[in-house]
Amino acid sequence: MQGYVRLLQSGLIILALAFAARVFAVPVTYDGITFPDGDVSFADEVLDYDPSHSDEAVPTDPNYMDPDEALGAPNYSGTVGSVSLGSGGLIELAFTDNALTNSGDDAYDLHIFEVGPDIEDTFVAIRPTLDTLDLLGSGYDSNGDGFFEVGSVTGSTSSLDIDAIFSGFTAGSLLFDAVQLIDDPDKDGQGGSTVGADIDAVGAIYSAPPEPEKPPVASVPEPGTIGLLSLGLLALGLVRRRTSG
Repeated sequence: MQGYVRLLQSGLIILALAFAARVFAVPVTYDGITFPDGDVSFADEVLDYDPSHSDEAVPTDPNYMDPDEALGAPNYSGTVGSVSLGSGGLIELAFTDNALTNSGDDAYDLHIFEVGPDIEDTFVAIRPTLDTLDLLGSGYDSNGDGFFEVGSVTGSTSSLDIDAIFSGFTAGSLLFDAVQLIDDPDKDGQGGSTVGADIDAVGAIYSAPPEPEKPPVASVPEPGTIGLLSLGLLALGLVRRRTSG
């Protein structure tokens, strides 16, 4: 029971912090894209980085091989601040203090900041939370990796509308906690030491508080257990009566 209470309290604290961050958030604009919830809108954690995901050419410049460069707000300076995926390479980034959600209309919901001189295509997939998975079903997960494929972006058009894929849902009713990016090896640029799409940041234009971890379901005692508990309480009461008398 104590573990249940602690988990519930942790979930409430996360929700409260996320709500406060949204209430007091200052909108920010990067490259003409406005994020109403400010810098909290961007991915926070690297789940996976595999530049050899498709067994193609991989980046060799160490300045562009740190996946943490894809976290947080865009900060590419021309020499550092991005990570190269590799030809057919993969990166998976999670949102921890917020969640990507749908706008409920044809507005863009997700933006990928891809930098560098070459325009390179990237396949995009997003991971639903448990409640959203229950709502949508697993039919959108074509390869069983937990991510729903939602199309691709290029260096010139790097925003996606979730509602174009999952239509008919009201704003904020769908939550996604991670984004998967896979470089399209057939549409790479010039290759070289930074081959593949160069990712600076991933931001949720429409953002929501994260879905709290569900506390474990408290088991209901069996009738026999309840009977033993009753006998124990009765015995304890008799002992107390005798000692007080």
